[in-house]
This record gives sequence, structure tokens and C-alpha cells, in this order.
Amino acid sequence: MTIAHGCYWKKCSFCDITLDYISRYNPAPAANLVDKMETLMAETGESGFHFVDEAAPPLIMRDMAIEILRRGLQVTWWTNIRFEKNFTKDLCLLLKASGCIAVSGGLEVASDRLLTLIDKGVTVEQVAQVTRNFTEANIMVHSYLMYGYPTQTIQETVDSLEMVRQLFEIGVLQSGF
Repeated sequence: MTIAHGCYWKKCSFCDITLDYISRYNPAPAANLVDKMETLMAETGESGFHFVDEAAPPLIMRDMAIEILRRGLQVTWWTNIRFEKNFTKDLCLLLKASGCIAVSGGLEVASDRLLTLIDKGVTVEQVAQVTRNFTEANIMVHSYLMYGYPTQTIQETVDSLEMVRQLFEIGVLQSGF
């Protein structure tokens, strides 16, 4: 399923934002998403959902979580996100209560200079805090990583790998690719 068609951020320089599935952002109302979940549960007996958005919008995730809880549904779900500041500890706890078990996010490179160059709209410190918020809510965190971005130096690669190692060591990242 998708929470929204397209990406609400549409700024990452490595992404082809001219593609329809990225450029045309059209979020679904939370009630419609939960209606679809209930329909699929009735049709299949399954209660696990994978949302395949490029980056699921936090505010719609919040509204969907509230709707799942309001209806008393017992579901599990996971999705792709951006590690943005809107993922507060309280929001992560709400998402967990609604059945969120995991998130995948694009850290890309653990270097503030390169994150600015890529226009990710996040900092390494922010990513560390958001991953901590998810982990403390008992939501598994997977990160997508890339190395060799244009202008990335060998030292930045080493430093970035060390930062990722530290995120694993302190337990706020549980998976990466």
C-alpha cells in the first residue's frame, strides 16, 4: 500500500523528481487508508501492511495511527521515511501503539556537508535523535546508505562509515544497506 503517491520532500539531488511517482504528491486521507486496511484484512485474513512510499509523510502517519487506534484494529505495519525532526519521541510512541514495527530511512551519507549538498533537509545529529526516538519506542530502524557521492572525499567516507558504526554500536540503527 501507499500512504501518499509521490514524495512530499522532492528535493534530494540524487532523485529524479521528474518521475510521476515522485513528483506528483497526492496523500490519501487517513480514514481511507484504514478503510483499505480493514477491507484487505476481511478479504485476506492478513493484518500486516507494508507501505512502500518513497517517504511516508509524518503527519499522515500520525493521523493513520490515531485512526487505527480509534477503530481498535490489531495490525502491524512498516514504511519508508525521511529522518526528519517531526518524528518526535511522542509521535514514535503513537506509531508503535498503532502497530508500527519498523521504518526504513535514507541516511545516504553520514556527513553534514554531503547531506546539505544532497539537500536531504536533515543533519547527522537530527538523524541520530530520530533513530533514537524510534528505537526507544521499540520500532526497528533500517537505513539506506550510499558512498561515493560526487565530491565525497576518502576522509568523508571514512568519517561517515565511522558515524554509521557508532549508530549501530549505541543501538539506534538495527539494519543498514
